Amino acid sequence: MSEGHHTLELIWKGLNILAFLGIVYYFGKKPISEAFNRYFHGLTEKLIGSEEELSEAQEELKRAKESLQDAQRRYEEQLKISQQTAQSIKEEEQKKAQEIANRIREKAREVIDIELKKAKEELLRYGAERAYQLSAELLKERFKDEKVQTAYIEKSLKNLEAKR
Repeated sequence: MSEGHHTLELIWKGLNILAFLGIVYYFGKKPISEAFNRYFHGLTEKLIGSEEELSEAQEELKRAKESLQDAQRRYEEQLKISQQTAQSIKEEEQKKAQEIANRIREKAREVIDIELKKAKEELLRYGAERAYQLSAELLKERFKDEKVQTAYIEKSLKNLEAKR
């Protein structure tokens, strides 16, 4: 009997559990179902929100990459323009410097020519003075001799008679 009693007790316990589960199912089906649905919808909404954020982030990344490429292109264009401008300015300044150097050379040639002309004139003047001094000294030296004085006077008189 102990086995029968034990079996009967198990049957009643099983029925009690089934009745409890039936009651829980009857009264809890709707709230539990709603709770699971809310949980599932919450997960689904979070997943959809995450996918939307990922999509927005990818779009933002795409726009940022395009913006970066555009900025790099503009940078390279500006760099090229700057290099061309710098090259043209450099060439222009070199031309100006060459023109200035040519003008300076021309002025220097003019100054050198003027100074050379002055030096030649000075040298001629000095040469003429020196020649005059030497000839005057030589004449004074020669005129100390009476024969030279006499010959000079005779020649001068002949020239005067010829002119008359």
